[in-house]
Amino acid sequence: MKKTDIGVGRFYTDGKAGLREVLAEGPQFKLYEAVADEDCLRYKPHVSSGGIPAGTESNTTRVSFAAWAKSEVLPEDVGQWLINHQSISIAKKLSPGQRAFLATFDRDLNLTSSISCHRGEFRSAKSCREKGLIAEMPESLAKDMDHFDLIFTGLGLAVLKRVLDDPAYA
Repeated sequence: MKKTDIGVGRFYTDGKAGLREVLAEGPQFKLYEAVADEDCLRYKPHVSSGGIPAGTESNTTRVSFAAWAKSEVLPEDVGQWLINHQSISIAKKLSPGQRAFLATFDRDLNLTSSISCHRGEFRSAKSCREKGLIAEMPESLAKDMDHFDLIFTGLGLAVLKRVLDDPAYA
């Protein structure tokens, strides 16, 4: 990116796993005193990148930041960007049973879709809930219950999409 494209209060990604928010600008944000360039920034990574833990504020030159940044993420898209990023990590770590369970669902689900599942799927559903993929489901099943209902979280829907659309996660 061009250094003129970098602004305070805006979010940027390196096109991989990093997401940073520019907090402030000015010469007082030099990384160390010997830095000659006074066009400096204070930023906070929302996803760890470049060895800087998420949430830890840091300083850099605008030129260095612009070299790292590949594109801007609009503020209204940050939440979905974070969910999509997290879904990649979770989809890679699913067990074969969790993948098989998720592969039984349709692509057109949303946050209000209540899905009926068979009793035999309860353990898989419960393990998916532990990963933050399921928002609502019973804590346990009575002996006479053959089915139960569940509702996915936004993260769960993003992971489900990865499992259904990308063979690498299937």
